[in-house]
Amino acid sequence: MKTWITYLAALLMGLATAMLFGSFPQTEGILSAVSEYFIGFGILIAVPVAFITLASSVASLGRDGRGRKVFGMSLLWAIVSTAVLSAAAAIVFIAMPEGFPVTSSAGSAPGTLTSHVAYLMGTSSSSMYPINALWSLATATRFIVPVIILAWILGLAMRPSADIIRPAYTTMNSFSEVMYRISRTYSVYGFIIVYLASSSFFVEVYQEKTLFAAPGFAKLLAISLIAAAIVVLPLLYGIFTGFRKNPYRILYRSIAPAAMGFSTSSIIAALPLNESIARQDLGVQKRIASSVTPLMAVIGKGGSAFVAVIMLLSLFRETTGAMPGGNVIAITAAATALASFASSASSGMESAIITVLVLRMLGINLYGAENAVIAFIPLLSGIGTLLDSLVASYANSVVAASLETDVEIPYRDTI
Repeated sequence: MKTWITYLAALLMGLATAMLFGSFPQTEGILSAVSEYFIGFGILIAVPVAFITLASSVASLGRDGRGRKVFGMSLLWAIVSTAVLSAAAAIVFIAMPEGFPVTSSAGSAPGTLTSHVAYLMGTSSSSMYPINALWSLATATRFIVPVIILAWILGLAMRPSADIIRPAYTTMNSFSEVMYRISRTYSVYGFIIVYLASSSFFVEVYQEKTLFAAPGFAKLLAISLIAAAIVVLPLLYGIFTGFRKNPYRILYRSIAPAAMGFSTSSIIAALPLNESIARQDLGVQKRIASSVTPLMAVIGKGGSAFVAVIMLLSLFRETTGAMPGGNVIAITAAATALASFASSASSGMESAIITVLVLRMLGINLYGAENAVIAFIPLLSGIGTLLDSLVASYANSVVAASLETDVEIPYRDTI
C-alpha cells in the first residue's frame, strides 16, 4: 500500500484512539511517553542519515560544480516561500479576524515563554561552539545545524579531485545508498510513529478543550492550513517551474512526510522520509534530495512563519480589543518572516521562538498574554511543521527542475 494512504490512515486511527480513550486521565501520560520514545527513535535515524547523505552529495555536487546552483535555488525558494506565506497569512487574518483564545497556560507567570525560548536559543548557541565533533553529532536532537556544517566540511574534503581520494568518495557514496535503504524502510513503517504521535497529539488537544470553546479560532486555523497547502504553495511552485509540472502531484505524494511533521512537530524526525519520498516518488536526484532537504530543515520555515503571523495578529487583536492596523499587520508579517530563519534553534518550538523574537524586534510588551501560546504549541507547531515539510518537498522538485535532472515517476513505482 502506498505511503500517502497508510499515513493518512494512521492519522485517522490516531484521531479514533483519542476519541475512544481521551476521556481517561491516564491516557495522555501513557501515549505521551510512548510517542516521545518513538519520535526519539526517528530522530536517532535522521541524524546519521542527514550527515552521511549530505556529505556524499556535497562531494558529488562539488565534483560537477553544481553545488552553488543547488544552494542558490534552495535559498531563493526558502526566502520567497517564507515571504509569500507570511503575506498570505496576513491576508487570511484580514479576511477572518479572530482573537487568540484563553488557554490553560494563559495564567502563567509573565516571562515564562520568553525564559523558555531564551534557554532554547542559548542551548543552540552553545552547541555551535567547537568542542567535539562526535559530541555535536550525538546531541543534535533538536538543532541540526552542527550536523550540516560537519557534513559540508567532510563533503568538500571528499571531492574526488585526486586518485587517492576516489576510494573514499566511492565508499561514502555506498554508505549514502545504505542510508537511503534505511530511509525507505523508515518511510514504509513510519506510519507507526505517526499513529502513536497523532494519538498523543489528539488526546492533548481533546483534554485542553480550548478549540471546542473557541470554534472561530479553530475555523481560522483550518481554513488557513487549506489555503496555504492547496492554493499558495502550489501556485508558487507553478511560478517557479513555469507551470510545466503538476503541483498537486507533488502535494499528494508528499502527504507522508507532511503527516509525520504534523503529528511529531519535528522536521528532523520527518527528514529521512522527506529525502526518501523526494527520490523515490518525486523523481529528484539523490544528491539533490540529500542537499536540499537538510538545508530546508534549517531555512525553509515558511510554514512556521505562516502560523506565527496568524498567532501574533490574533494575540494583538485579543489584547487590544481592536483589529490591528494595516501598518501593524505588514510589519508583523515582515518581522515574522525574518525571525523564522532563526526558528530552527529548536525543532518543535518554532512558533514559540518566532513569537518571542518578533515581540522583541518590535518592542511590544504583552504583559504575559503571550503565555497563552504555550498550551497551543503542539497544535501550532504541528501545523507549521506540516507546511514546512511541504515546503521542503516543493524545494526538492524546484531545484531538480532548475538543473533539468528531474524525472517523472509512474504511480506504480512510488512507495
